[in-house]
Amino acid sequence: MANYAEHVRSSSWCADQKYQWALSALVALACVAGCAAPKPPDGGDCVLNPPLTCGKLSVDQLGSRPRVVFDTDAQFRGDRTTSRQFEQGAVGDQYALMYLLFLSDMLQMVAATTANANGASVDNQVSEVRRVASLCGASQLPIKRGAEGVYADLKDHVDDANFDGAEAVNAIITAARRQSPEDRLVILLGTKATNVALALTKDPSIASKIVVYWTATNQPGADGDPGHSRRGGSGLYNIAKDPDAANYLLAAPVDLHLLQLWEGERPDVTQPRFSIGSPGLSIKGAADLPCAGPRVAPVTFPDDDQFWTAGSYANSIYGTYAGQGWRSMDEAAVAILIAHPELAAEITIPAPSYDGTQMIYPETSDHQVHVYDEIQAARVETEFLDTLEDPFSSCEWSPTK
Repeated sequence: MANYAEHVRSSSWCADQKYQWALSALVALACVAGCAAPKPPDGGDCVLNPPLTCGKLSVDQLGSRPRVVFDTDAQFRGDRTTSRQFEQGAVGDQYALMYLLFLSDMLQMVAATTANANGASVDNQVSEVRRVASLCGASQLPIKRGAEGVYADLKDHVDDANFDGAEAVNAIITAARRQSPEDRLVILLGTKATNVALALTKDPSIASKIVVYWTATNQPGADGDPGHSRRGGSGLYNIAKDPDAANYLLAAPVDLHLLQLWEGERPDVTQPRFSIGSPGLSIKGAADLPCAGPRVAPVTFPDDDQFWTAGSYANSIYGTYAGQGWRSMDEAAVAILIAHPELAAEITIPAPSYDGTQMIYPETSDHQVHVYDEIQAARVETEFLDTLEDPFSSCEWSPTK
C-alpha cells in the first residue's frame, strides 16, 4: 500500500492538475481536499511495516529459555487514583510486556498475572494487558486475574476454591511446580507482592523453585513531600500498596532481586548504595518508536484510539504524564536485565523490611537479598529499542493448567 504522499501523487485527477499551472489557489486547495487519502495507520510510512510473522525456535532455544510469569498492574493511562503525576502515566509495565513478547527466542513467557493497586476493578489490568499483548501478536497469552484485596485479608482464605486472586495464585503455583531449584520459574513482579505472597503461603514448597525480580525498595521518603519533585523516587509505591505482602516476600526464603525505581536525588549516604535510578527512555528514543514493531490487526483502546504496532502505542503513552523528557522504564528495565544481566551489577544486602512509613535496613541478617547497581542505562534503552525494531515472536504458549 502506498503511503499518504505517494497516494496523492498517483491520483489520476491530481495528475491532470499537475500541468494546470494557471489554476487559481482555490482550485489548488480543492485538489488537496479532494485527492488526499485518509491518513494511514500510525502516520507516514508506518503502515508499510511488515505483518507479524512467527519465528521458529531451535532445539536449544526450546530447552534453555527461562520461563517467565509477569505479575503486573498495567492500566490504561496509569493509576489515576494517585496524586503523583508520574504514576498517572506509568509506562514501565506496558514496555516490559512488549519486550518479553518480542524476545521470545530468549525468554519464554508463561502467563501474565494481574493485581489491582488502585481500589478499582482488576478488569482494568486484564483489559490493558490483553490490548498490549494483541499489539504484540500475542492475543493468546494466558492472562490470569489476580488479587484486588491485600494479603492480610486474604491469607487465611487461600484454600477456598474462589478466593480473591485465586486464578493468578494458582497459575503461579502450577508454573512453579513444573520447575526445579536448578531451573527456576522467573517471576517479574511489577506491582504489589500480594499474588506472590499468597502463592508462597498456599504452597511454601515453591520457594526454592522461583526467583523473583521486583521493582521495589528505596531510601526512606520515597512517597515524597508536597511540592518536592518525586523525592527519593518511587521505590515504595509497590511496597506501600500491600505492606504485609511486601514484608512476607522480603522475609521469604526466595531468591529475591530488587530494583530501586528512579529518583530525583541521590540516596542518603547512610542507606545501601543503589544506582541513581532505573534506566529510562529518552525523547529521541520515544520519537523512534512509532514505526517499530510488526503490523497487526488494529487494536482499539478506551479512548477509541487505534494502533497497528506496539511501537506506536509505546510512543503514545510516553507522553501521558505532566512532564517532558526522560521517562523511567522501571519494569521494562528489569525484563531487559533478566535477559542481559551483563548490563548491571548487583550488591547483596541484609533483607530490609517496611515499618509502614519507611524501609528498615538492618546491618546484619542471615537472609540476604540482591539489589541492582551500576546499571548501564544507555545500553538498556538501546536494547529495548532494538528489540522493538527487530522482534522475535515464537507465537508458542506453554500449558498453564
